[in-house]
Amino acid sequence: MVLLSECMPTFRYTLVRGNETRTTCLRKSNPQGWLAGAVRATFPEVAARRAGDACCLRLDVVNDLMRTWCAVLSEHPHDLSIHVTQTRS
Repeated sequence: MVLLSECMPTFRYTLVRGNETRTTCLRKSNPQGWLAGAVRATFPEVAARRAGDACCLRLDVVNDLMRTWCAVLSEHPHDLSIHVTQTRS
């Protein structure tokens, strides 16, 4: 028996804030709906303040790269850049 989660793609979320880079991988049906979870897993202090804003972010396709998206959460003094890549189908 194959579990549904085993059929879902894996997405690598790379988050950059200032000079800090953190990465998490999530196996989900799509990358968009899990941005807040990726922020919570990598930068919990940002998620505590901005969880609602993270939920409202929209991923933009990165031109010239297949299965790659990005978004930016404006945060003072350093923005939080989110890059998502599908690593497995």
